[in-house]
Amino acid sequence: MTTSSIEEKGTVEEGIQPLPPQEGDPLGWPRWKKFYIVTLLSAFALMAQLSPAMLNPSFVAVAKDLQVTVEEASYSTTIYMLFAGVFPLLITPFSNTYGRRPLYLIFTTLSIVGFVISSASPSWGGLIAGRVLSGIGCSIPLGIGAATICDLFPQSARGLPMGVYAWATTNGPHIAPIVGGYISQRYGWRWCNWVSAIVLAGLLILAFFTFPETLFSGEGGDRVQRPLLKSLFRFDKVNDRQIGVRDFVRPLKMMRYAAITLPCLMYGVNLTYGSPLFAVTGSLIGARFYGFNLEQTGLFLGLPLTIGCILGELSAGWVSDLIINAYAKRHNGYRKPETRLYLLPLVLLTSIGIATFGYSIQERTPWIEAAVCMGVAGFGTQIATTVTYTYCCDSYKPESSEVSVVINLIKSLFAFNIGFYALPTADTMGFTAGFSLFAGISAATVIPVVALIFYGESIRRAQGTPRSEDVL
Repeated sequence: MTTSSIEEKGTVEEGIQPLPPQEGDPLGWPRWKKFYIVTLLSAFALMAQLSPAMLNPSFVAVAKDLQVTVEEASYSTTIYMLFAGVFPLLITPFSNTYGRRPLYLIFTTLSIVGFVISSASPSWGGLIAGRVLSGIGCSIPLGIGAATICDLFPQSARGLPMGVYAWATTNGPHIAPIVGGYISQRYGWRWCNWVSAIVLAGLLILAFFTFPETLFSGEGGDRVQRPLLKSLFRFDKVNDRQIGVRDFVRPLKMMRYAAITLPCLMYGVNLTYGSPLFAVTGSLIGARFYGFNLEQTGLFLGLPLTIGCILGELSAGWVSDLIINAYAKRHNGYRKPETRLYLLPLVLLTSIGIATFGYSIQERTPWIEAAVCMGVAGFGTQIATTVTYTYCCDSYKPESSEVSVVINLIKSLFAFNIGFYALPTADTMGFTAGFSLFAGISAATVIPVVALIFYGESIRRAQGTPRSEDVL
């Protein structure tokens, strides 16, 4: 049994303590090294989310330049999101066999190529082709990022680094319009893609020389003893196992577990209505109701959500660590994953922010009131993000790669569709009624997850432990 398996068992059976890390296990690496890796990983995740959304304030300019409609211009973002969400299904088996590092390097290179194509293409088809390629490339930090953190941190210390990573995945689309509006206003929309390619190239070089392999099999510990240059260019198997067809459907089979499906649905819905909803409607709202230019629209879309999510994360990751560790002190070292869910009432702030934002737009209140509403929604969205990542990975740590894929897939599928119905719903029902409907749906998804606080442990026991033979 590996260290990870022992640690996971300690979350299910009271009183079982995890053993010290084996030699070479990343769980035993210095704290500074772990957080450096988390920082670099979070930078990749931030760019994976920031890069596609930089075009959001410029859809009108893109449409005019490439002779398409504004709605078609928005597909350049949604098509990216679709491929970034679905493609990890095809990659996770390789990350569990060959390790994390090769995938980060190979697919980041692919994403750079995609952004270059998007930047240089004179046609609409070329832009979309480049965005598909970059979406595939940037899917890796979104698909296996949480698994990488589980490679590095035990359950008792996972909340803070998972929160940093979750903040990056949530706030890329919030920072993007601030940066994208500035770039588009001064240099043209194509430079949004050029900047993404340049920044990712810098991160790729840094990762090549400083991002080590984090997957540990418990066998062949000499892997971490190799000289630096030799380890940089070595891409052999970490786990001595064959990849089969069944490996590619393992993430989908994790969806039969309530402790995965219910939090992921809550996260996907609350994130969609607490972030992309504002992105796909904000450009029109900023121009029609407030007369904003590209820079002003970017600031209106980006700053409130970014500030709200920062405040949300300050109330999430490290707090959930305190809660779960306090519980462990009272229960003989047993860390119950459901204690992470005590923060769930704060997720309802997402619904409050959405509903009040719609009212503010309908009643033509000053823009600052709408901005505050977005900030409130961002606070709740960040809580939902951190709670989902930490709880799901705590519940099924050995399957953290598959769990990461499920989280990203559900999120992306929900977010992909928002562009097709958000504005039509608001135009038909009015902003107050339309956004209240979205708020109600968001709040409804929280209720089943609250039930997991009381029944989650018994449900997990009843459904069993999804070891490889159970999942396949």
